[in-house]
Amino acid sequence: MLRYGIMNGAKALRLDDKVGSLTPGKEADIIILDATRINVAPLNQVPGAVVSLMDRTNVETVIVAGKVRKWKGRLLDVDLPHLRAQLEASRDFLFNAAGIRRNCSASN
Repeated sequence: MLRYGIMNGAKALRLDDKVGSLTPGKEADIIILDATRINVAPLNQVPGAVVSLMDRTNVETVIVAGKVRKWKGRLLDVDLPHLRAQLEASRDFLFNAAGIRRNCSASN
């Protein structure tokens, strides 16, 4: 299933000459997952655990086009306060455009 999703996804997007497998000349996108976390215990079958049990908390390291973007669970080269401000501004713009009153403390 993982192979199908990765290789055929790249092929469907017509990017298989650039991505989709670890092949010389292609961009290397690699995700290293932590299989020691409790959400996958006991680990019986790796592909099944990746597809069915793992989530974002299992992502330990991410390499995109050969550049490390996340290392040992921490994002690199990301200004989180600036990103949060951009996300909040986008939310506010969309809520205002839709005529929705923003109430972040509402429980509904």
